[in-house]
Amino acid sequence: MCGNVLHFEVAGSQGAADPFGVRRAGRPAWCAWVSQADLAVDSGQALLVLGDTGRAHHLISEGERLLPESRGKPRGVFLAYRAASYLDLKEPEPAAATATATQSLLLARRTGAPRCVRLTEDLLPRFQPYARAQGVAELLRLTAA
Repeated sequence: MCGNVLHFEVAGSQGAADPFGVRRAGRPAWCAWVSQADLAVDSGQALLVLGDTGRAHHLISEGERLLPESRGKPRGVFLAYRAASYLDLKEPEPAAATATATQSLLLARRTGAPRCVRLTEDLLPRFQPYARAQGVAELLRLTAA
């Protein structure tokens, strides 16, 4: 994560106007080099750790939306993160949905992104108990191919 986005999020949630000093484009200067898309997803990941799933999913989705089409590999990683968060909530259907784990795997294979393939494949054992849930069987078949 950018520096320590978790501390930034906690400070922001406690109403600190500018917890780290100078801001650029709404971000502290120490992480001005990070894209808005990456910062949104990293902040979403931090909020998942804090248990604020609603805001976390919103930020992760926002990061996906902000990401240029040319950055397919990071998009696949972002999708894998979102799928993992749905599995944490014991919601296998959205985790396996076309817009999450399945899309992540397809995108990773198409763009040659081994990290993303690994992230998605690492989720497979967590899908096993939900083999009958909508989308899960298709995801498991896809990974076996």
